[in-house]
Amino acid sequence: MGKTEKGQAQLPGAGAEGEGKKQSWVDTMKELGGGNFTFLSSDGETITFIIVGPPVPITTMYNKVPQQRIGWPVVTEDGFQLFICGKRPSRKLAKLEKEAGTHAIMVVRHGAEGDSASKYPVTVLPEKETFDKLYAIMEEDFKPEMIAEAVAEAQKALGS
Repeated sequence: MGKTEKGQAQLPGAGAEGEGKKQSWVDTMKELGGGNFTFLSSDGETITFIIVGPPVPITTMYNKVPQQRIGWPVVTEDGFQLFICGKRPSRKLAKLEKEAGTHAIMVVRHGAEGDSASKYPVTVLPEKETFDKLYAIMEEDFKPEMIAEAVAEAQKALGS
């Protein structure tokens, strides 16, 4: 393992080289695909976002049984994601349609992994700073055509 000009450790495979040029990990992941969706699977897991499009039905497989889920196009601090959740939290999110254009939303999972009785409190965040920060990320990173791509990736990866 070498060091960079700034004295930082150079990790093996960092900036994967090909034909004399380095490719960043971000660019590598863009080529590999499969990363524009997320869901809450562990107790206490939280996601804070703004909604950037209408909900989309998604069919997934869970224990070899088809499940109907809902994909919400959202922007988090990490950029665009398709937030996949069940119908109960989706009904709660749907009731927030008026607030969604001016407020960030937070969803928390309460329940063990695999627990079908998990609770998903949904909260509208009152502070404007969170909304403004996520909106700026949306303006910089989000394009509406990303939704269809994320839906297709999610359907492929989650078994339908």
